[in-house]
Order: sequence, then structure tokens, then C-alpha cells
Amino acid sequence: MSLENILQNFLSLTQDAVAAGYRAKGDDTARLVYVNQGFVDVFGYTLEDVVNHPASILHDHDDWRDFVEKIAPQIAAGLPRFQSEARNRRADGSKFWASISLMYADYDEDGGRYSAAVYRDISELVQQRTNAEAAQTRLLDAINAYPDPFAIYQTDGTLSICNSAYAAVSSKDPQKIRPGMTYREIVSITLDDGLQLEPPEGRKAYFERTENEARAGIDVVDLELPGDRHHRVMRNVSESGNIIVQRVDITELVRQRRAAEEAQNRLLSAINAYPDPFVIYDRDMRLVTCNTAYRESMSTNPEAIRPGMHVGEVLNHAMDCGLIPEPPEGREAYVNGIIEDALKGKRAVDIEFAGDTHNRVLRSITENEDYVSISVDITELVRQRHTAEAAQKRLMSAINANPAPFCIYEPNGTLVAHNRAYALDFCKDPSRIRAGMKLDEVMRVALENRVFPDAIGREEEWLANMMANKRTVAPVEDIRLSGDRIHRTFRSHSDDGDLIIMRIDMTEQMRQRKALEEHAEQLERANDEITYKAFHDELTGLGNRRYLIDEFEKFRQKREADGGELAVLHIDLDRFKQINDTMGHAAGDHVLKEVAERIRGRVRPDDVVARIGGDEFVILIWQPELTERPLALAATLVNDMFRPCSFQDRECRFGASAGLACTPLAEVEDLLTSSDIALYKAKRGGRGQVGVFDAQDVEEMLRTKAMADDILRGIESSEFVPYYQPQIDASSGQVVGIEALARWEHPDKGIVPPSEFLSVAADLNVVSDIDSLIFEKAIAECSELFSGSDIIPSLSFNVSANRVIEGAYENIARHVSQYPGEIAFELLETIFLEEQDDVFLFQLDRLRDLGISIEVDDFGSGRASIVALQRIAPDRLKIDGRLVMPIAESTSAARLVKSIIEIGNALSIPVVAEGVETAEHARILAELGADRLQGYHFSKPLSGSRLRDYLFGSLRQACSN
Repeated sequence: MSLENILQNFLSLTQDAVAAGYRAKGDDTARLVYVNQGFVDVFGYTLEDVVNHPASILHDHDDWRDFVEKIAPQIAAGLPRFQSEARNRRADGSKFWASISLMYADYDEDGGRYSAAVYRDISELVQQRTNAEAAQTRLLDAINAYPDPFAIYQTDGTLSICNSAYAAVSSKDPQKIRPGMTYREIVSITLDDGLQLEPPEGRKAYFERTENEARAGIDVVDLELPGDRHHRVMRNVSESGNIIVQRVDITELVRQRRAAEEAQNRLLSAINAYPDPFVIYDRDMRLVTCNTAYRESMSTNPEAIRPGMHVGEVLNHAMDCGLIPEPPEGREAYVNGIIEDALKGKRAVDIEFAGDTHNRVLRSITENEDYVSISVDITELVRQRHTAEAAQKRLMSAINANPAPFCIYEPNGTLVAHNRAYALDFCKDPSRIRAGMKLDEVMRVALENRVFPDAIGREEEWLANMMANKRTVAPVEDIRLSGDRIHRTFRSHSDDGDLIIMRIDMTEQMRQRKALEEHAEQLERANDEITYKAFHDELTGLGNRRYLIDEFEKFRQKREADGGELAVLHIDLDRFKQINDTMGHAAGDHVLKEVAERIRGRVRPDDVVARIGGDEFVILIWQPELTERPLALAATLVNDMFRPCSFQDRECRFGASAGLACTPLAEVEDLLTSSDIALYKAKRGGRGQVGVFDAQDVEEMLRTKAMADDILRGIESSEFVPYYQPQIDASSGQVVGIEALARWEHPDKGIVPPSEFLSVAADLNVVSDIDSLIFEKAIAECSELFSGSDIIPSLSFNVSANRVIEGAYENIARHVSQYPGEIAFELLETIFLEEQDDVFLFQLDRLRDLGISIEVDDFGSGRASIVALQRIAPDRLKIDGRLVMPIAESTSAARLVKSIIEIGNALSIPVVAEGVETAEHARILAELGADRLQGYHFSKPLSGSRLRDYLFGSLRQACSN
């Protein structure tokens, strides 16, 4: 019998679905060789349907490959039998799950292999398992979606399952929390990660305690976590013995509980701090809580009053202590009466005790039917009430005695009370005004006595209007009465609606008020005048600096609102100080008023003009768009200022310089400063000009500012030194004089000539300071240089008019005496010698008394006249070097110089010629009659040491000749 026949006979004995197959050597898949009846019943295939077909026809095509890969390891391992599961396909195409038991046997004759498979339908079991797995998946998803930590521990204490929230609160790395871990292991990780506070008793004792609590059935435990967080752990045991753990964040609840406890403590503290007795009894009249004041009011031993005591017990204890007098009706009736009052809801009871003391007991019932009582000591109030009643009687007497009318009307207009003055105000017979009269009746009595002038001749109309408007009448009203009297009526209403009227005679006060109002008007006019003066220049009537600032702000706002451009014209008078100095301040004031009128005549009504300093004027101009008007106005005004004006038959000559700044070239906020810079620019340009601000002016100002600061520093450091230029006798060629010139010995720039610093120094008004330094240093240096010498040259200095007038006479005298030779002061011809007054001439005489010679410098370049020379009578004239320079080439220039020399000779004034650059210059000037010569032909300005060398060289040359 063949092996196949044996299989058929064997497999026919079982009811299970069985299929046999054979895989020849080299085949990939076994082919079916036999199936039993159980197979036919399950699959629906007959033996003829499947014989020699591959076993894969019995399987779901989509799962066949997975099934082969699943059983391949068992086949490769040579296992003779094993079991697997697969989804199979019936003949009708339907699919089902089957449990497959596989057996294998090698056939040695040809190297093939036989296999048998037993199929059992497990579709229902697979479906149940699938449903269970799906339910478990949903359960896990639900657990993980649950926001609070949740876990299930098995009966042996190991973790079965937990959600992500539980893992997150148990470890900083939730992946560490895995099923199978013990409770101790998980808590240890939580403590190590600092997610739970270390137990004060230590971990071992903590684990033992918590496990004991779990065994003891304690199912709720509160945990305190770092950061003042709190969790409540709730444990439940399932029917299977598993422990279900759930944690809820109760941090907010704990904090609220603390707040409630703190509030309760504060409330209890407040109750205890309350000075009056306070108590709460429950519905059974048993003490719930009370404050210290209540205990002390009920017992000499406050600790004896305890919660739970019945009110009767408390009252009897108080009577035992003598704090409550024995009631005449007996204790029981007394206590029952108090309880009955409370039960009836009687809210307040006033009790009078011996010694004229009084208490008011205030009762209330809470929502939970507790009885709250507060005892208030009203002894003082009762006494005050008695006092008030007595005072009220006195007040009524005083009102009746009060000369001011007073009355009270009921809401319906019936007179309740009044004083005598009220009745006398309406009629001569006060008995006609009686309580109970209606308001209109009282008014008719007044009208009969012609009390109200406004009502005379129209009494009925007046009364009708008054009664119609009585409810809308003002609370305060002034009423005109007969006899030119004025009464102020005060109306008010009491709580019960009574109308209270009081009238005060305001006749005198109103007269005084009228006088005060007239006085206030006078003050207002005076204030307007003061305000005007505060914002205007008293001399010229123009606005002052405050006025300018206010108007400038208005102009700025106008430009922001309406657009347009602003211009500021800053005008400063030239030679105004000389007018003040030579002609007096009255002349200066006259000039300022004349200038103000000239400016008024040129500006427009909407321009703003202000005088902001002694001789400084500012004009603000707004124009819808940028035009040439501000520049044209500036030029016109500068030209106007050159016209002299007359004062007391004397001619006042002056000029002006102007600085102009306009938007948008200058910022609005900087316009005033920018115009000042432009003014400075004009003055630097030679005065009598208009300077217009541009961006370069700021840089120039900064350079000038730096130069000014440096000059002031140089004066403080005494850096200004004298340099000397010799003066030569035109006949003998000998050095007969020395002019001391200022030089700046700068630490960084070296020797700086006056042309670079003198104008800035003049603006700083420190030229006199520099002159003083040069004067003192030159005196000291030359005194030493010529000490003991037989021939001592004259020493001359340039001086200004200010130095002549305001110079420190004593200081000059002290230094002059140190030099053994002649000292000369050279007056610049630009001082306007002909305009100097007697004060100036007096100062010159004082200088001559010191032995100082007076010279006129740069003669021929200024405005000095022959008359001025005669008045001053200088000791020498110095011809301006600019006149000397062309004499070698120009006969007319030589004739001009000769004329000046002849003027000097005619006035017996020696002449010094500057600017001698060549030998030809020296020859011509000597022939023309000049006395002294000075210039680069002989020497440049020399320092003190080089002057010494120069003089000794000249001396040696003279001796050799």
C-alpha cells in the first residue's frame, strides 16, 4: 500500500478538516494530494477540485505571503509539527480564520516532503479577540486622554497600566515608567527627579507607612509637591484585586482652603478685637462662638464661657458673678423671656441698669437659623439724647430771640412755626401772622403792607406767579424788600418734607459787594496794566523778551497748524555805547525810541517787534510762503539806522547790524539762536551789514566758541606776552622808542598774532584784560632790560577808550613808576576822538600827571579832525602804515603824508610813520620831516630776548661808526 493510501485511510478517521500535500524536491509550494470529508464540509472543495493544486488556493491571497513568512522559521528549524493561524478562503470565496496544526515528514525515495494540515474554524474567537483588542485600545486611548494621572497596579504591587499624565508626574522622562515596575521603584524615580518632596521620615519609613495605609484601606492621601503644588491620591480596589490609583490636582483647592482659613482667622480676630460683646447661638440656643468682650461681660472668669453652653446656663452664670442684676421676676422667667424675644425675632432691646448705664442688644437670625447678638453700650447716647432735647428747647428759644426771620411750612403750605422777626417783616402787627395760616394768606398780608416793591401795582399777578412757582423756587434767593432792603432767603426741606425758611438781611453786605466789585474792576484794570508792563518795554512801548517768547510760541503753533515759514530778524545798534558814554543816557534813550519808531514804520501789523536788550531788537515774521521780504526789510532797516537823529541840538550818529534766520534753512526751535549767530556774522563782517544764517554759520560759531574758550583759558594761564617793534629816529637812526604789541604764546599753536584772536577777544570784552597783561609784563621786562642804561627808549602801548575811562588808575600808576623811561598810550583814531566828552579828557590829564605821553595811532584812517587834535593835544601822531606804503611810487601819496606831517608841525606835534618796509620809504619820510620811523625795514616785532640782541647789535654798530 502506498504512503498516500495510508494517509487517506488515516485521515478519513477524523472529523476535523484535514488536507495532505506533497512538495517534490525543487518545488516552492506543496501541492494537495488528499482532503477528507471534514475538509469538504468546511471548505466546500471536493478532492477533485484541489488535487494537484498548490496549497495557496486554500488561503486568502492577501495573507498568503505573510503566512509563509510566519511558518518558514519553524520549517527551517526542522520541527515535525507546530501550530499557526491564517485567514483561509472557501470555494464560494468567503473567508474565515482557522487554527492550523501542521505536520511534516520527509520522503527519502525522491527527496520530497509530505505535509498534513488540520483546520479548525476560529473566526468567532478571532472576532472576539479583535473586539477585545479594540476595546483595550479604546480604553488605553481614553485613559491617556484623561487629564488626571491614572494607573492600575496588580495585586502583587506591580504596575499594570498607566496613562501619560501618570507617567509625566512620576518622572521627568515618562518613558522610564513601564508596566511591571513596583510602586517603590516608581516613587523612587519620582523622588530622584524632584517631582515629589522628600519625606521627612526617610524613604524606607515612608514606603512602609504608605503601604500600611493602603493595606488599612486608607483610600485618599494628599501629597505636597515642589512649588507649593498639591495632589490628592485616590485608591480603589477592583473585584479582581487590582489597585486603581487616580491623582487629582488640588493645588487651587488647598490654596482656597488656606485663604478661607486665613479669612476665618481674620474674622475671629476681628470679632475678638471688636470692643462690644458679640455672640452667636445656634437654633437650640447653644453657644457657637463669641468674642472676648462677651465672655468678660458674662463672667469674672472668661474661660468659663465655652462653646456648647446653653444661653440659660450663660445667663445664670452671669447672674452668679453679679454681672447681671437679679431680675425681679426671677431667673427662670427672665431667661425664658429673653429666649422668647429672640424666637419672636425682636431685633433690638434697650436695657437700663443701675448707675444710669444703658445697653442696646441687637439681634439677627442667619440663613442657617443661628442667632447673632451684639450688645452696644448706649449710655453716652442716651445721655446725649437727653442733652439734645434740652438743647432743642434752648434752640427754639434762641430762634425766637433771633432777629433774623425764620419759619417752617408744612408740605401743603401751612405755617407751622415762625419767630417774631418773620412776622414783623411782613406787617407792623406781628399778631396777624399766626401758625396754621396758608402761604398765600401770609403773602397777602405782606402785599397789603407793600413789602415787595416788584409786586406794587400787580399784586394778584405777582401772587399767582409766586404760588405757581413755589415748588421750583431756588434754595438760595436774594429778595428786594421795601426800604431798599435786600434779604437773602435760604430754603431747605426736612426729612418729613417741611419747608424751612431763614432770611438774612444782606443790605449792607450787598452794598459792600458792589463796592468790592468796583474795586475788583479797578484791580483788573491795574492788573492788565501790570501785565502789559511785564510784557512790554517801558521806554519804547515794544514787547520785551517775555513777550517775544510768548509770541514766538504762537507763531510756531500757527506754522504747525497753517503751514508757512517763519523769519527772525535780530538788530543790534552800532556805536550806541559811544552815544551813552559821550552824550549821556538821555541821548541813548532818545535814540532807542527813535529806532523803535523807525522799525514800527517799516513792519506790518501782524509782525512782532520786541526790544530784548539795551540796544537789541527782534522782529518775528510769518509769511504763507518763503519770500525775499524779511531780507529786504533787514536791508531797509540797516539803511534807516545810518540816518542820524538830533538830541538837544546835537547830532547822534549810529548804525546797525542785522542777523536774519528763516525756516526752512533753520529749525523753528533754533530760530532765535540762529538769528543771533547771523548777527554775530554781520558784525564780524564789519558791522552795518545784514548777516543771513546758513549751515556753515553753526560751524563758524563752534570754531569761535572754541577760540573764545581758549582765549579765556589763555588769560587765566597768562599766555599773552608782549612783542616789541623798535622806533627809529629819522635823523640819527638810533632806537628811540619801542611799541609793545600783543602776541599769544599758545601751548599748541605757537605764537598767535592779534589778527587771529583780537576780534573774538573784543566780542568777549576781554581786550582790556589782555592789554593789562601786556602792559604789566612789558613794564617788568623792559625795566629789567634797560636797568642802568644811559639811553632808555620810550615804551608805547595801544589802548582803547574803555581802558582810558575805566582803567584801574592806581594799578597803572604803580606799574608806570617801575619803568625808568617814557611810557606812551597810543589812542586808536577809531575812538572818535572828536566826540569824547570832558570825562575822557579828564582821564587823559590824569594819565599825563603820571608821566604818560598820549599818542594818536593810525592817523589818517579814521575820523579825527584838527579840532579833535587841538582838544586832546597829543604828544605824537602816528601815520597809518597804509598811507605810507605807496609813497615810493605815488607822488600824490607822498603829498598826503607830507600834509599830515605839516599838520603835526603846525600843532607842534612830532610825527611817527608806520609801515616803513624799504630804505626808500625811510629816505622819503626823513625828507618829508617825519620824526620817528617804524616798520619791517628796521625790524619785525621781537620777543624780549631777541629785542635785547637787537638793541645791543644796534649799539655795537653805532659805536663802530
